[in-house]
Amino acid sequence: MQLYFVIGTMPDIDSQLDVYREFINYFEGGCQNDCFEGFELVQRAHLPGQGQVVALMKARGTEELFRHLAPWRAQFGVEMEITPAISDAEVVANHKVLFASMED
Repeated sequence: MQLYFVIGTMPDIDSQLDVYREFINYFEGGCQNDCFEGFELVQRAHLPGQGQVVALMKARGTEELFRHLAPWRAQFGVEMEITPAISDAEVVANHKVLFASMED
């Protein structure tokens, strides 16, 4: 699965309050959409002073990302900045190949 770093930004304070009202229900309901076939939310952190939520997640593809993120965008206007990321092991493996190709 691909690793993704996501920054969700709420458009204004009223939206932020609405998001957190819903998030209380989501959290107390067991965060059911945080882990399903082809998707795992690794870590979520809140930056309420900036009106943002950041998350590290693994997904098989865009369909799984959409399933997790789209309800927050559709219902509350949360804007998502989605960046593919790579793990330590992937960085090491990729750079070994790069450095080997540079020696030729």
